[in-house]
Amino acid sequence: MYTCRHPIKLILILSLMLTSCIYDYDNCPSTLMITIDNDWIDAPTATPGGMAYMFFTPEGGQPWRFDFPGTGGGRVSLPVGCYSVLSYNDDTYNIRFREDEGYSGYTAYTDESDHMAFYAVGNMPAVKLPSFISTSGERVVLCPDMMWGCAYDKAMIEYGGITYSKDGVNSVHYSRDHILTLEQKQLTARYSFIIDEVENLDGVKAMGIAFSGLAGAINLASEVKEDYPVTVRADAYKSGDSVIEGEFLTFGIPEEPEIDNSLTLLVLLTDNRKFSYTFDVTRQVRGAIDPLDVKVIIHGLKIEKSEHDESSGAFEVGVDGWISVTININS
Repeated sequence: MYTCRHPIKLILILSLMLTSCIYDYDNCPSTLMITIDNDWIDAPTATPGGMAYMFFTPEGGQPWRFDFPGTGGGRVSLPVGCYSVLSYNDDTYNIRFREDEGYSGYTAYTDESDHMAFYAVGNMPAVKLPSFISTSGERVVLCPDMMWGCAYDKAMIEYGGITYSKDGVNSVHYSRDHILTLEQKQLTARYSFIIDEVENLDGVKAMGIAFSGLAGAINLASEVKEDYPVTVRADAYKSGDSVIEGEFLTFGIPEEPEIDNSLTLLVLLTDNRKFSYTFDVTRQVRGAIDPLDVKVIIHGLKIEKSEHDESSGAFEVGVDGWISVTININS
């Protein structure tokens, strides 16, 4: 049986059965036991380690929060009344949350990257790529984790049942048995990339990518992406003698304005010269059939040959030490 104490005291109840962590409150009003159930029809392959369920009252303040392992939900006790409901997987590592504005402003984002990461080619020892400053002037941030979630603007819990909706009267649900069904969906997108027909890949000691023009945050209540664009850093791997590939997670593209998307390949040669090769991939990103599963394909790249003579007058070295090359492609 659930008790009601102060919300900042999170009580962890472990069990092999359906259990939850609950923020406990002082001065509990009359409560009802309800069942939280998840519908994964829109995300059938989802594998969250656990889900958080948050119930916000119109009066504001700390929400009621329950956490259950896995995908199944569970039973909770709540005071009778009106709520806004958010749920999302609670097993993320990189994601942070803005919580001060309550339900309508509840936002997921990631911190800025330190611009340093380990990338290695083949069986070579891992090394750190030097700092990279985004040529677009965007903040460089960490990639998010995979997120799933659901939101209801209004959930009325009464003795006669539960009435809940996402966006008004056109999507009203009612359960006489006090079952709150959350229609979970995928919130972050998976981007993958392949660069084939690559020359001189054997002279590369380390590499990664920077991908610009992406959303830095998502509002969990509305699923609206943040307008201000960011750049993310991600791994790149050698696949065969002439292919580079990789994948990463992102919140997707900003709602407005429409920002160009660039993939920049960062290459550290065995002679320690640093090259960045930039491709405009806007058309591939914006034209993707599934915005949650975007595939970028680039044909043909000639990487500079590794030499122990580091002098070269053919390229302009940027302030961060990278020799930048912009390559036009039909994307």
